[in-house]
Amino acid sequence: MLGFYKALSSAAYFVGRPVMGVLAAFEEGEGLWAGRLGRLPRGVLEATPFDIWLQAVSVGEVSVVESIVESLDRQRPGLKIALSSTTPAGIARALSSLGGRCHVFPYPFDFPQVVSRVLGQIRPRVYACIETELWPNLLLKARNVGCKTVLLNGRISGSTFPRYQKLASVIRPVLSGFDKVCAISGMHARRLGALGVMQENLVISGNAKYEGLLKRADTERAGFIKGKLGIKGESRIFVAGSIRGGEEKDLILAIERLRGDFPDLLSFLVPRHLKKVSRIERILKQNALPFQYWSTLEMGERLDTRIVVVDVIGPLFDLYGIANAAFVGGSLVPKGGQNLLEPAAWKCPVFYGEYTDNFEEARHALEQHGADGRVRDWRELARIVAQVLADPSLAGKLGANAYSALDELARDAATIQARVLCTFFP
Repeated sequence: MLGFYKALSSAAYFVGRPVMGVLAAFEEGEGLWAGRLGRLPRGVLEATPFDIWLQAVSVGEVSVVESIVESLDRQRPGLKIALSSTTPAGIARALSSLGGRCHVFPYPFDFPQVVSRVLGQIRPRVYACIETELWPNLLLKARNVGCKTVLLNGRISGSTFPRYQKLASVIRPVLSGFDKVCAISGMHARRLGALGVMQENLVISGNAKYEGLLKRADTERAGFIKGKLGIKGESRIFVAGSIRGGEEKDLILAIERLRGDFPDLLSFLVPRHLKKVSRIERILKQNALPFQYWSTLEMGERLDTRIVVVDVIGPLFDLYGIANAAFVGGSLVPKGGQNLLEPAAWKCPVFYGEYTDNFEEARHALEQHGADGRVRDWRELARIVAQVLADPSLAGKLGANAYSALDELARDAATIQARVLCTFFP
């Protein structure tokens, strides 16, 4: 099956190269399509060879890399690191947060011709991918040229595991070849082992994505937001974050129900993707609910409504810091959920729907620490949030329990994974 994949992807390269070449030609400078075809930025080429090549699919995975690179610099300063990302948002985040430390470039397509060229130019001693970024051609070629391969923050979701089992003829040889695999929990380690990872190469490290959250929560920044918006200390605030398609109407219904008990409730609606802002706007207008955009508040407009639609990327994490209760989206609809523990970093009670396959270990930890916030629908969400808003002691207890869950999962996760990478540099 791997041979068939290589032959098929090789043929696809020859068929698609002309079109991709045209797209790359229309880009300004060293663009995304050029990177996909293995044309590395000049700065990357001039810096080769690299000690480590880290691959992070998008924004969430880049946040993992941020924590690991920080730990690497504590344990083994001076390592030369290349960092690639697949999505434009991931590349932007990588350039913003790590552009001064790592050499950033777009991740190449998994065509044999392309990955051979890129590996020959970068010449890394270690190639490390985040979570389940398993591209067979690149991984096999890296091993063939003597590059060590490592899977960091390794995870296999409950919904993905059966599909991977059906693809064992492809997945098993890819996973079994890793020199080291850092699994985020024992449950994920067992799944990875069942799919071919050698037991002696498995390390249960915890989730580095969560370790970074403990350091990001900044009460001064949260206080600045309150001050800028003129929010009083006794105000009740509800934040619905990472809203995915299909959740908008339900969350607005929940807010309407809550406003019946708490007329002064201030609610923030934060879509996962900005293209959903217009849908939220339409539903609010249909329900005759006044609202303001976050972008206009940032420009100095006075807050004079009780609903704010966040129409820019970036504020969500800090908004959790001013909330009395938070809902994490992608979970009332079958999208797998988003990061359940971001509100927990602020000791904020966190609520979510039943679809959280992508964050199983976070859900289990919240349950075990007495902070289970699962709801079946918007009615149950409104009812439970109302209880929290009415009872500060309950809010404090749930928030503290959520923080304990985060602390358990996050402690030293990035440090352990950085230590694994350092073993290849005696």
